[in-house]
Amino acid sequence: MTTSNNALTLPEEGQFRRDVAAINQFQKIVHSTLVSGQDYGTIPGTNKPTLLKPGAEKIAKLLGLADSYEILDRQEDWTKGFFRYIIKCRLTSVSHGVVISEGMGECNSMESKYRWRWINAKDLPANLDATKLVSQERHSKSGGHWTVFRLENDDIYSQVNTILKMAKKRALVDAALSAGRLSEVFTQDVEDMAENGKIIDADQTTGEIKDTPSPDTSEHFCKIHNVKFFRAGNMKGYAHPYDEDGMKKWCNEPTTKTEPSEQAVPPQ
Repeated sequence: MTTSNNALTLPEEGQFRRDVAAINQFQKIVHSTLVSGQDYGTIPGTNKPTLLKPGAEKIAKLLGLADSYEILDRQEDWTKGFFRYIIKCRLTSVSHGVVISEGMGECNSMESKYRWRWINAKDLPANLDATKLVSQERHSKSGGHWTVFRLENDDIYSQVNTILKMAKKRALVDAALSAGRLSEVFTQDVEDMAENGKIIDADQTTGEIKDTPSPDTSEHFCKIHNVKFFRAGNMKGYAHPYDEDGMKKWCNEPTTKTEPSEQAVPPQ
């Protein structure tokens, strides 16, 4: 009788328990480090918070990982206004150079947030019959309400770079969830939207918009980039990552009452 060398080898029970404990401990660290409304947001109708780009970047930092990207598919039809990108994100150990996880992200101009624009009744072109347009009722926290109407986005060409970056962000979130074993804690990005620097939750059923509470700005907050500083691992001080011309840089919290300092390398 021949024994197959491809049989599944189960881990030793003690090691298995230690691995599960390590995953649980990391999930607790993530919970205590990430900031609601900045690193993740709650989308009505979902049972788990949605991980956002700043949160994914912090998870990668906590794990000592560097991100890199590859465009797997690019469709750009400038005559029809259709754009689609599929991106692969690789998270690699900074210490060992080993690929820890990969994530996929796709975005295209036919998604609702890019295909349509919503405008108030007073801004509708005079020749349009509003009764033939798709409409939504919007509500404010103060109790006011108004109607907005859906029109085809005639300025999609100015959003091509945004669509590419969204595919890149989704790939990063996917890779970070995999690397941190966090799929039971967070869901993949659903329909997170930004308005006036805030994360906004949109209920697609009622059209109601609810503001997520702004991050606490009383301590460890960067007024330059409007995000909170964080500290983890071997970091000597508080800092946060940011993008500039496609390069990831770090902004360090000053130790004195001065403006934050920006640098191109991560803090130690």
